Parts: sequence; C-alpha cells; structure tokens
Amino acid sequence: MLFILPQVSNRGHSLNTLGSAFLNVLWPHEIANGKWLLYPLRMELEMSTQPQRHTVCTPTPNTLHLALEPPHHQGRKKREADQAGTAGQTLIYRERRKNVTLDCDLGTAHCQHFQCPLYSFDRSAVLTIWGRLWNSTFLEEYSTVTSVEVIVRASITVKSTIRNLFLKDSTTQIPVTVYLDPSVAVARGVPWWIILIAILAGILVLGLLVSILWKCGFFKRTSQESKYSTNYYRARLAIQPSDADRQAMEA
Repeated sequence: MLFILPQVSNRGHSLNTLGSAFLNVLWPHEIANGKWLLYPLRMELEMSTQPQRHTVCTPTPNTLHLALEPPHHQGRKKREADQAGTAGQTLIYRERRKNVTLDCDLGTAHCQHFQCPLYSFDRSAVLTIWGRLWNSTFLEEYSTVTSVEVIVRASITVKSTIRNLFLKDSTTQIPVTVYLDPSVAVARGVPWWIILIAILAGILVLGLLVSILWKCGFFKRTSQESKYSTNYYRARLAIQPSDADRQAMEA
C-alpha cells in the first residue's frame, strides 16, 4: 500500500478571485509495455478552511474496484516495509546493481491525469492519495536493479480570462523510490535458461548411460542356436500278437 500526502499552500491572494483553480496530478499507473505500476485506489483533497469537506478528484480512480485497507493498518505496515527495506538495501548495495527511473516525460511510464478542484483556496490544502504497488511488475521487469524511482508530478492551473497570468512555483514532482526485496526476487521462480540447461544436461547424462550399457553388451541379442545339442529318436508302433497267435506260432 502506498500513501502520499502532498500539501499545497497559498501565501498570496485567493486564487478563486482570478478564476477556477485546479490541482493536477500526473499519476504513473503503467510502465511502457502496459503493465500496472502504481495503481490508484483513492484521492481526496482537504481544505484547511473547510476540514470537514473532502473534494473528490476526477476521473474516479480504482477502476478495478480493489479493496482499500483500513487506515490503522497503514502505519504498522509502513514500519514493517521500512524495516524490510533497510535490511534488503544492505544486500542489494553490495551487489552494485543499477537504478531505474520511471518518468512519463521520459517515456518510460504512462501517466493518468487527475484533476482536483480547489474551492475557496485561501491558505492550504492537503491531497491524500492511496495507491498500490503492483508487485508482479517489479518482480518481472526490475528484479535485477537496486531501486526503481517513480516520478509523480503535480501542478496548479487557473482557468481565467486574465491574460499573462503567472503562478509562482506552480509545478513540483514527488519521487517515489521502491527497493526490491532480494528474498522475494529469489522466490519468484526459476529462469527459463536454467530449465533449458537442466534439460540438456539430463539428455547428455542419459546418452552417456546408454553408451556405457552398449559397450558392456547389455543390448546384444542372444544367439538363436541353443548351447546344448538335442538327440531325437524315432519310435515305431507295431501290432502285438495275441496269446492264441503266439501259441500257434510256437506249435
């Protein structure tokens, strides 16, 4: 879960006297190949002069209707993420991997434009953004880097009939740095080239085993001729004379 609280302050006159003021947010929701990056869940704008009134930004985020976790769990999970990130950074920095920056201006990410109206913007306003890091994208695309820096841009615009209207410090950028946990990266799966090498090695071992058995004569056929000769005898049946015939012949 990602939790961002950008604050907008106005030290001059009310912008509403000049026209309609808006807070624009360029939210990097996808990388260049279309996979999710920072999924927007919810956006609310709270004015300091009207703390009970929450302004909803357009268009409505969370098109997939994912569940938003309760706020009291966010502090605990943030601390756990910080502790895990600190332990992971020590290992990653030793490996001296590279860093990647995802910015819509560089073409490495695709941004969605959100616009929040600034009603009665006299002092300050706080924009609360709930988002979700798309873990599968980081594990599939950026598992070999040290960190991924995602740039969120915000600006204030005023729709007015006044010409040559200039707003000082009306644009800013918010870097969001994501560190990959090495233990999660290892558990994500076996690369395809390791599977290919394992298959080739298995075929090679099988071939060697067949060759050894062939040399040992394991596959030789036995001779059809028997090792032992057999003598065959012919038997002839003759009619035996009866007792009367035998006595007649003796007489």
